[in-house]
Amino acid sequence: MRRTALIALLLGVAALVATIVYAGIGGVEQAVLRLGIAGLLLVALIHLPVIALTGSAWWLIGADLPGASAWKFIWARYVREATAEVLPFSQLGGILAGARSLRLAGLNSLPVAATLLKDLLLEQLAKVPYVLAGLAVLLLGGRDAPLRLVGAALAPLGLLVLAALLGRARFVGLLRRGAAALASRWPALAVEGATSLERLWRWDRRALAAFATHAVTWVLGAGETWVVCHLMGLAVSPPQALVIDSLFSGLRTVGFAVPAALGVQEAGYVLACALVGVPAAPAVALSLIRRVREMLLGVPALGIWQAVEGGRALAGLSDSK
Repeated sequence: MRRTALIALLLGVAALVATIVYAGIGGVEQAVLRLGIAGLLLVALIHLPVIALTGSAWWLIGADLPGASAWKFIWARYVREATAEVLPFSQLGGILAGARSLRLAGLNSLPVAATLLKDLLLEQLAKVPYVLAGLAVLLLGGRDAPLRLVGAALAPLGLLVLAALLGRARFVGLLRRGAAALASRWPALAVEGATSLERLWRWDRRALAAFATHAVTWVLGAGETWVVCHLMGLAVSPPQALVIDSLFSGLRTVGFAVPAALGVQEAGYVLACALVGVPAAPAVALSLIRRVREMLLGVPALGIWQAVEGGRALAGLSDSK
């Protein structure tokens, strides 16, 4: 592990411990235990559709690649999340693991890298209206104004779509700069730029469908948060769950370089939950439950992935593309 990553990991662990101590170890423990084994398994199971949808969004971008299939991209997304959340790597480690999974499935590395970059950009773009919707719901507040809440949730999406239509040239420029960065890191990409990287700046129906799919998965995150809060016995309404998850998602972006977002995730939940009146102890419990969910889902995925890698090594296979 590089020194920078090690320092980030140690700081994250320290922040995690400090947050748990601040929230109160006893209160956090009680909140987690309230779910029980059945509750934790349910939380893990309801996340599977989210993984399937995010993998499908990636597949929509790379569906025309030779050998591509929805299941291959869904599996790669599964490995991508497992590596980022379970192993002591940053989100970049998970991204590379996802690309590696597609390579093992028989896809060419160069176009996979291009689709991966575009998927990352679209996923982050889809997060913007989600976070803005959470802010709007927070500012409007109250459960007695459902029409205003729906309007607040939809308005940011409309603004983002309008901005995308008006700023298409800027978006294309951003993708081109990303392609140039990839080419500087892997010179072979520059040679194959006309074919592999051309998909990066193509704003077509597939890109729009991938954007819409990612937007749906962000909203499903609010549903997951509401279910967990309900199982913990917290009186959190669906609009409040939207506020918690959307603002947490925005805050967690800050922890991109921290392995498994240690400390950053817990602090993000405490801050987001405080805005809707949820105490620190159940807020930290939300984060720890999320980590247990990632372990329950991620460990089997990593085991299968390593078994495939080991099988290739024993067979003497090597990568040629």
